[in-house]
Amino acid sequence: MYIVLAAIYGCLLSLMNTFNPQLSLYYGDWASSVMIHAIGLAALLPLAFTWGKPTGSARWYQYLGGLIGILTVVFINIGVNGLGVTSNLTLMLLGQVVSSSVVDHFGILGMKKVPINRGKVLAIAVMTIACVVMVVFSGESLQNISWAAVIASFASGMTMVGSRLANAGLAQRRGAGFSTIMNYVTGLAGSLVIFALMGFPVATPDPGAVTGVWRILMYTGGILGAAGIFLSNVIAPRMPALQMTLLVFVGQVFSGMVLDALLGKFSLGTLVGGLIIVAGMLINMRADRQRIREA
Repeated sequence: MYIVLAAIYGCLLSLMNTFNPQLSLYYGDWASSVMIHAIGLAALLPLAFTWGKPTGSARWYQYLGGLIGILTVVFINIGVNGLGVTSNLTLMLLGQVVSSSVVDHFGILGMKKVPINRGKVLAIAVMTIACVVMVVFSGESLQNISWAAVIASFASGMTMVGSRLANAGLAQRRGAGFSTIMNYVTGLAGSLVIFALMGFPVATPDPGAVTGVWRILMYTGGILGAAGIFLSNVIAPRMPALQMTLLVFVGQVFSGMVLDALLGKFSLGTLVGGLIIVAGMLINMRADRQRIREA
């Protein structure tokens, strides 16, 4: 069941990452960040404190999921602007794979230790090849590559894992609903502070920038994100970080291809890379089963 939920979480991320840029295009980056968190919080408020039963007090760093999530948004914006969507996505995956492997190997933030073995090294190598394939066939020009964008894209994957683990730790101690709403409370507070420090910059809405059904869908990113974070809080404590990363990414890639097809776009590199990532995921799962048998 949790495998399916992880894939659904990836689909929600894909939808959210499709709608949120439209809101940013219309209102500007930081105004849209405030709106996304405010909409998500408004959707959660009536229900969040009834989800999950508190089981104890939480550590201070487990309340930082929303603030870390702001960093993820900033890094993604830098990466997309400097490298393009596909290259950013692949480097973000590498950041998630590396950080998830480190978390599993050392049991960081209370996660169960899952030592890296030869099978996992092979799985990571296969996924690296998949990322190269996706970049090569993406059609995006890397001639004037920005190393700041490369680092930001990789870092976005690391912060995504960090935010996920912080939220999951809080969910274990205070309940999944409480953790989800705190993610949006801290994310909204952080976005408001940055928005204020920057002088409340709001883009002048261009009626032609977002048209048709996008005018409605662009406001739903916060709600989709809230649903996704709740699923993440339920799933993350129950499977290794690397396995969850791979399942989420598979859901994200293939739902993204469906969206691209509906929008009249298609990337052969994304399809081939996605299939190679599935192969890497299967190798990783086999390595996990082998480790269990040897334990």
